[in-house]
Amino acid sequence: MTTPMSAERFSDRFRFYRDQPQQQRGVLLLFEAISSSDQGTEILDEQAPWAIAFSEQPPQAPVPAGGLDPRGSEEAGMAGPQKAAPVKPGDSYLLVNDRDEDMEAYDHSGKFLWKLPCLARGQGADTDWSHTNTDTPPGLYKLGQLYADYEQNPNPPCSDTAMAYGWYSFDLEELEGQEVKAGRAGIMLHGGGSACGWPGAWAPQQPLHPTLGCIRIHNADLRDRVLPLYRQGTVYVGVFQEKK
Repeated sequence: MTTPMSAERFSDRFRFYRDQPQQQRGVLLLFEAISSSDQGTEILDEQAPWAIAFSEQPPQAPVPAGGLDPRGSEEAGMAGPQKAAPVKPGDSYLLVNDRDEDMEAYDHSGKFLWKLPCLARGQGADTDWSHTNTDTPPGLYKLGQLYADYEQNPNPPCSDTAMAYGWYSFDLEELEGQEVKAGRAGIMLHGGGSACGWPGAWAPQQPLHPTLGCIRIHNADLRDRVLPLYRQGTVYVGVFQEKK
């Protein structure tokens, strides 16, 4: 018995992991299935409407002169980046406001994309980021190395790593020396939460608990919101903290 697939379900299979081997294999299998069908020649014509639309490049909004710094009135009086992000088309910017406990995303032109819960909270006072395990130092970062544990095993056994970091984790590369000035290192963006226990730390919408100075958001938001931006360009992160 076959199960009909809607256009939405078809497109959903191409939303994530576009650079993953299983996606590439799936596309090749789809090509073989279409080419062997009765209408394969017509569908796989280079001038078919779908092929032309798929190849079109959408117009790109201009890059702001001097770079991107999307802070608003909510960040007034807070410690934050000292310079704008040197974005180019395809890049994005994550604005983290630890006082409001949220993260906002913007495309390279400064267009607002989404907003979600977030902590940049350590184990000290809300105005302390200069000691080990305290809040995330304010300033400009970019996402570096990705550790895609969810893609390696979406149902892993309990481990310290799985509990602490969750589905995905990204190294944060400092762009203003804000970590080294405070004697800090190894700050990341990740999910999880050892305080959630197991399997709570692996839940899609796990409770958000303070880290040892990293940025934490929900596991599912890392996969559904941050990961697509990471795979299309450089992701800059501006962290804002309350001043003493």
